[in-house]
Amino acid sequence: MNHINPWRVAETNDLKRVAQARGYTLLVLDADSSIEKQTKDVQALIEAGADYIVCTPYTYEGYGEIAQMCKDAQIPLILLDRETSGVPGVDYLTFIGSDFRAEGVMAAEYLARITNGKAKIVEIHGNIGASCTTGRSEAFSETIAREPEMEIVAFGYADYERIAGQKVMEEIILSYGTDFNAVYAHNDDMAVGAIQALKSAGMKPGLDVVLVSVDGSKDGFRSIIAGELAASVECTPKLGTILFDTIESHQRSENIPSRIIIEDRLFDASNAEELFHEGF
Repeated sequence: MNHINPWRVAETNDLKRVAQARGYTLLVLDADSSIEKQTKDVQALIEAGADYIVCTPYTYEGYGEIAQMCKDAQIPLILLDRETSGVPGVDYLTFIGSDFRAEGVMAAEYLARITNGKAKIVEIHGNIGASCTTGRSEAFSETIAREPEMEIVAFGYADYERIAGQKVMEEIILSYGTDFNAVYAHNDDMAVGAIQALKSAGMKPGLDVVLVSVDGSKDGFRSIIAGELAASVECTPKLGTILFDTIESHQRSENIPSRIIIEDRLFDASNAEELFHEGF
């Protein structure tokens, strides 16, 4: 992946923290959102004698070569945060991360409650083809389909970046107008960018427009406390402990579940101040 995104920075820092505390050598390579670069990085790690390969796929498809490389080298492959089209427990040891479909459902159900089931929604996606983007989007759409007066009226892709989120929101306002009352962003950074665009257009986030996002970042918490973001569904980057617990279980020849799912929470005005310290 890349280590510019705040979520990814927090994840990497947590992995480094736990690795150091437990005496592991952790080599971190930045693929800069390129499958080709990531494949070369995995080959380099194999040649360096890695005992485990931990990979965060940029997209859902295109990782068969990496899985086969690890199999051929007899090095366990663990997918962290994002999944691929391979079979967990067969093509790779396990997946560790959130249930992205559950996040989409939580966001949709919250938005349905807060809008009384009446919403014209702008959806801001992450990057095309990622398991998190697909899961959050499909489950959200399926859930609001049960509400006859909720619909997605416009959408765009912003690659989980704040500046891109602002730009996408600006473009939607220019092309579609302001006839919407809700925004669903796939992460807090894009939501914060969208908030800036809405303000620039003379709209009032939290009053004219209800925003819901995913992550649970400190900036997300700040936006909730400020009354501009209604809620953020948790997707924690603090995966270090569970990753190294899993590795140690595997070293003891214990059974490893094919998918290890983190239970996510929902943050809103009722708990944002209390749980602010848990943001990243």
